[in-house]
Amino acid sequence: MSRSEIPLLVAIDAGGSKTHIQVESAYDNMLLLDQVYESTGWASLDGTQRAKALLALVEATTAQLGMVKVVVAGVHGNDSPEQEAVLSGPLAARYPRVRVLNDSHLLILAHGKASGTGLIAGTGSSVTATVGDNALTVGGWGWIFGDEGGATGIVRDAARAALAAYDGGESDPFAEQLLAWFGVDHPHGLEYVFSTQEPRVWAKAAPLVFDAAKNGSVRALDIINAHALALARQVALLKQRQGDVSTVVCAGGVIVSQPLLFNAFSREVRRLVGQSTQTALLLEPPVKGAISLARHLYLTSQQEMACSSLPATHRLFM
Repeated sequence: MSRSEIPLLVAIDAGGSKTHIQVESAYDNMLLLDQVYESTGWASLDGTQRAKALLALVEATTAQLGMVKVVVAGVHGNDSPEQEAVLSGPLAARYPRVRVLNDSHLLILAHGKASGTGLIAGTGSSVTATVGDNALTVGGWGWIFGDEGGATGIVRDAARAALAAYDGGESDPFAEQLLAWFGVDHPHGLEYVFSTQEPRVWAKAAPLVFDAAKNGSVRALDIINAHALALARQVALLKQRQGDVSTVVCAGGVIVSQPLLFNAFSREVRRLVGQSTQTALLLEPPVKGAISLARHLYLTSQQEMACSSLPATHRLFM
């Protein structure tokens, strides 16, 4: 088999701050490429532009590796069937089998389950539950409206807390630390920072909030608890809408690296959703879920081809 004939499986995890792509040979499951790219400007792209960017990524990374047979992409911001159709269009026109999911759906698959709830709290956030053969995503909505539990949402609310301290005439070390982190000497400077920098840049201040909470800041701890509660309410909403919330698999740089958030979230889930719901941290990269589904889709396609090549009388007994 020549290199150009190697059947390829492509798995993509496109989040708010980075995109992880893996390419595997469907012939022997050998990993041929494993790359992580910064998702610079991703938040400012509309659905059509994101779809073109996904196609360009697949074309550029697989050109010298073989023939793409399956593409599975988990994409942050893919929250409805309409968005899925836009995002998958260019890929589906180019490659035989394409599935585009919400990136939080990959967590369920990467955890080794076919059904459940995936929660991402990294730069942004989203929560996806399986509902029968379908999936339902709630939350997210970007840093202006939501991203509860994500770095953008937490830092946004930290800035609000700093402004509230100033309006109240209070001297709060937490607010002073936030101003120092951004290199401004007055709360008015926060408006300039947040309006001129990409969210993924100023979101890097999130660890400061957790450090302040550990050092006794009531404001910082209140922010963390509020975001944990907001995430738990989203899981409760999924349960209300018939989603499978038996297991909630969590991933993303914030919730994985900050026990204060994960523990508070787990506590609120037990209170709002029920003691039987399990919460777990995903330590594997979410792209593992995409490659697992890609393998399944390829195997299914091969079985369908084998069946269709048989005489009709033989197919009846398969």
